[in-house]
Amino acid sequence: MIVVKFGGSAITDKRRPYTYKWGRLRAAARALRGTRAILIHGAGSFAHPHVKAFGLTPAGIAYTKAALRRQTAMVVEDLAAAGVYAMPVEPSDVFWGKKLARREPLDAALSQGLYPLLHGDVVPSDEGYVVLSGDDIALELAAAYRPEAVVFLMDVDGIYSAEPGTPGAVKLKEITDMVPGGAAGIDVTGGIAKKVEVGLKIAELGVPVYYCSIDDVEALRTVVAGGRPESCSYVSKPR
Repeated sequence: MIVVKFGGSAITDKRRPYTYKWGRLRAAARALRGTRAILIHGAGSFAHPHVKAFGLTPAGIAYTKAALRRQTAMVVEDLAAAGVYAMPVEPSDVFWGKKLARREPLDAALSQGLYPLLHGDVVPSDEGYVVLSGDDIALELAAAYRPEAVVFLMDVDGIYSAEPGTPGAVKLKEITDMVPGGAAGIDVTGGIAKKVEVGLKIAELGVPVYYCSIDDVEALRTVVAGGRPESCSYVSKPR
């Protein structure tokens, strides 16, 4: 089993609310056919604007949930066009804070040959409703299922020492520590630095982590086959 996250920046335009990039994930999805996997999609431009504008007020939560359901429907349709049949699982139904409280809906989907599909969400907790990022979900799934790998599919081909394209920016082959970073557009969940923090924690569980371009189908195929793609950044198991 592997855990794959389709990044919000890769499948939506974070600078334009409700802008879904139809078809962007299909090539990668085809590489997953026949592989046991749990999928996550980033909320991107469908949720971050509402949280930014309203906070975690009743209005903010309601608008965010409505937007996420619209986006998830698009992702399910896009995946199905690639022959990957997903079962949406709302994190607010199975998470309490950052902890996975119920595995049954995910296990039921896996047992029927479906791909459980989660997403960044607003979820209940002991402190009221909180934002749960797709990266947080990846970490909790890694702890619960101990997959062969966790893959973050992004709109760039790895983790860089600075904003990609800027002078001096270098792609980091192996991630060994935190790197500075933010994200283009509106992001209330931590951007690139959050992905690195989560990846380091997943690696501590003995699960390798890869940061790849969503368009790098060969890299994903390599991970599915149990290998390490040379074109991606990675966090390996602790030495």
